[in-house]
Amino acid sequence: FGLLNNDCLWVFDEPQLMANGVSTSAQLAGLRQSLKPYGACPSVWMSATLEPGWLDTVDFKDKFPMAPLELTDDDYNPKLPLFKKMTAIKTLAKCEVAAAKDGKAVAKKVYELHKSEPETQTLVIANTVDRAKAVFAELTRLRGKAASPKLLLIHSRFRPYERSGEHDKDGKVIRPGLNDQLQDKGDAAKDRIIVATQVVEAGVDISSRTLFTELAPWASIVQRIGRCNRTGDDTPGRVFWIDLDEKQCLPYDEADLSFARTQLKKLDGQGVSPKQLADFKSENGIELPFEHKHVLRRRDLLDLFDTSADLSGNDIDISRFVRSDDPDTDVQVFWREGEPDNKTTAVERRQQQPWREELCNVPISSFKKEFIEAGKSAFRWDFIDETWRQLSKKDANSVVPGQVFWIPSGEGGYDILLGWDASSKARVPPVPRLERSPAKPNRVDTSLDSDDWSHFGWRSIAGHTDEVVAELEKMLDVEGGLALSKNEHSILLAAARWHDWGKAHPVFQSAVKNEGRPELWNARDIAKAPDGFWRRCTRDVGNEVPLRVSRFRHELASALGVLALLNGKDVPAEWRELSSTERDAAVYLIAAHHGKVRLSIRSMPEERTVPPEPGKTLFAAGVWSGDQLPAVSLGKNLPKPHSVELNLSPMLLGAGSWTDRALGLVKLLGPFRLAYLEALLRAADCRASLAAHDTKESDHA
Repeated sequence: FGLLNNDCLWVFDEPQLMANGVSTSAQLAGLRQSLKPYGACPSVWMSATLEPGWLDTVDFKDKFPMAPLELTDDDYNPKLPLFKKMTAIKTLAKCEVAAAKDGKAVAKKVYELHKSEPETQTLVIANTVDRAKAVFAELTRLRGKAASPKLLLIHSRFRPYERSGEHDKDGKVIRPGLNDQLQDKGDAAKDRIIVATQVVEAGVDISSRTLFTELAPWASIVQRIGRCNRTGDDTPGRVFWIDLDEKQCLPYDEADLSFARTQLKKLDGQGVSPKQLADFKSENGIELPFEHKHVLRRRDLLDLFDTSADLSGNDIDISRFVRSDDPDTDVQVFWREGEPDNKTTAVERRQQQPWREELCNVPISSFKKEFIEAGKSAFRWDFIDETWRQLSKKDANSVVPGQVFWIPSGEGGYDILLGWDASSKARVPPVPRLERSPAKPNRVDTSLDSDDWSHFGWRSIAGHTDEVVAELEKMLDVEGGLALSKNEHSILLAAARWHDWGKAHPVFQSAVKNEGRPELWNARDIAKAPDGFWRRCTRDVGNEVPLRVSRFRHELASALGVLALLNGKDVPAEWRELSSTERDAAVYLIAAHHGKVRLSIRSMPEERTVPPEPGKTLFAAGVWSGDQLPAVSLGKNLPKPHSVELNLSPMLLGAGSWTDRALGLVKLLGPFRLAYLEALLRAADCRASLAAHDTKESDHA
């Protein structure tokens, strides 16, 4: 968020396909102008069918710096390469067969017309995955055992592993994916029928001699027609549109389809090259409407700045700002052999989470009805308890968009050629885990308890801190590249120097086993240790058995420790040079550098204190009021800060509270600038951690 909203150019290609994302993109552009990020952060919208009025949101209206750039007469010069594409011959006609659930009539018509020109490529675009799969299945039946025509199915319900394939560092294809096959040229595209959904409307450079498309909104129709004789080399192009009845209109509105139907009837038998369509739009005064249904307001942006999960471990649902209002939104699923193992360590359980290549988007209705309610096995990660929980039939109503589920391979639900198929009972082969560089492990660090970036080579707090400060100084030394003032440099350097003091807390040190580096362990100043040298955090409460501690966040202890120092008489030199607001900013960055503590401090489920005064001690994130944070070296031969008593009164509401200070910073700096400062500190911390990966030598003096 910090890096993308400061000194960054946004380019939105084909925004007519972005639904509510159009409103959000315009609002973000307007909010960046008013909330002032570091450096310019302009936006560019590119489309053949975008109306400038679509971007007239409350915070972006009248903020265009120039008139929209459009093609001129000079661009249609016959001597220029663009002319051939803009005037490519293609004619429009209505297909005499109607769409149906079984896809048989459409498939038969497609097959017959393709066979009349077998050396060409035919593209069929359906509005739903189910109808696309039905047409593909019928084409497969009609072809029988013959080798031709080649058939290819493309839609959004495949795993990235099948869609993207594998490529080397130079982009050479190692294992072709569906996207590679889709954009094959030359002989590979001859005598081929592609069946697809809306996924081919943008970002796909393909050209077909014959195009069949179901009725769609006008902007989508224009995009789809562009996939027929796109280059001008597949001439003459043929475009057939397939009408739909009112029951088949989803995922589109009937009014939008009715408007498109009227225009298509006017164009029957005529040419539909890009230039002819542009002229048709101008002559008929076509202005496509757009309704701003969910507009991201300033208050929404500020609310979303606090990324804390709710008490169930779920993030706030932002889908209304990103996608359409289609009620059949998605969850993601992945397949693994067997069931997840909850008997392993927390780190090992977190490492069982999926990687991008195996996640498949599936409709929530299909998953709930045909999978969960049908009694098939699925597991969901519980961010609070850090365990995998199996769903029962009664859990179907608790499934919400955006959730991720583990499905045992033996439960089926996927076909390599068809994608998501809830009716399939065949075993699903899991995606093989791709090798990752040992220097850049796949750290998840998402749950409330996770601190996986501490699981690297051995480092003392002083040693790691010096490395973080050194990495940050390298960044800040870039001449003019970070657009920061000297005061902001001082804020970041103070935060970097003190960001891990909280690791000296006895609860954090209790989690490191003594078998590895006794000299570090005895000094109680361990910042990092390799995997295998960690156990659950505990707290000594005077009993024979220590109290197990959940949710401990060392960065909160660091921030509270600095606040205690600043409230005392012996304020360290680097803090005396900062103003009150600058101190608040540095303390905030200390607390936020793992993304777990931002605008509020709160206790979480299963956190507790113990007698003799239950309920009388403030506690949050494993820290109790009254805890002692020991004196420990923070590197650079600086004097140790004296030990302090941590006070959790800032978690209470009111003036001077943590929330009050944090909201003051958001108001003063704006969310974009504050996030950018977070990003720099976080990057320095991660770079220093990676440098310590698998280090065998102790850095302890």
